[in-house]
Amino acid sequence: MGSRNDSEFVRVSEAADILRVTPQTVRKYRKQGKLRGYETGGNQMIYKRTDILKLLGADQDEPEDNTPQEQKLAFYIRANDGDNTKLKTQLDALTQKYGKPIKVYKDKASGLNEKRKGLNRLLDDAKNGEINAVRYTQKDRLTRFGYTYLTRLLEEYGCDAQAASDKDDKTLQEELMQDFMSLIASFSGKFYRMRGYEQKRQLLKDAEERFEEREKTNTTKNEDNNNNANANGTDAENDGSD
Repeated sequence: MGSRNDSEFVRVSEAADILRVTPQTVRKYRKQGKLRGYETGGNQMIYKRTDILKLLGADQDEPEDNTPQEQKLAFYIRANDGDNTKLKTQLDALTQKYGKPIKVYKDKASGLNEKRKGLNRLLDDAKNGEINAVRYTQKDRLTRFGYTYLTRLLEEYGCDAQAASDKDDKTLQEELMQDFMSLIASFSGKFYRMRGYEQKRQLLKDAEERFEEREKTNTTKNEDNNNNANANGTDAENDGSD
């Protein structure tokens, strides 16, 4: 798509606000041909504001589509160490701010874990339309990495995902250290789940061989560079003697 004025285009959430419907209904309009969507270079679907206003005027006779749908609110809570006190603290904070949800999804696992049962159930329910809004205390409670991709997926399912607070009690150094330790713990868990001493020894042996091979390659490259440098120096001396 060519150059455009970004103010003329809006994302699905803003289009839904203008039309007073859910994001899922906006996507239904697009599939039905009622509203044209434009795909950006980042694979996001956006909508022209003038098209939305035209549709809003044309749909005045369809109040069922313009009536706000009931919010199906869910909470997601997570604690790395499985501490029930931390989970309850998150739940209490969310309930105080948003009220009682229809569902609560929880995980006692690292934010790096891609096989979290609670998160997977949340995604399935969002896809099936059982929830259309999810809240969590902070972004890192939902996931450590890939937050933007995950919230975009939920948005495509018609589920609005928001953190109650953008603040984080941890410093950047503490976050990085915690993520690093989570990676180490994940590797260690997989390593010690391996069957038998021979498998573990073979893994370490393979790692050692790869390290030695890389060292050998680097040494060969350095020797070649030195030989080339010496050869160039010799050629220069011969040229001078002529």
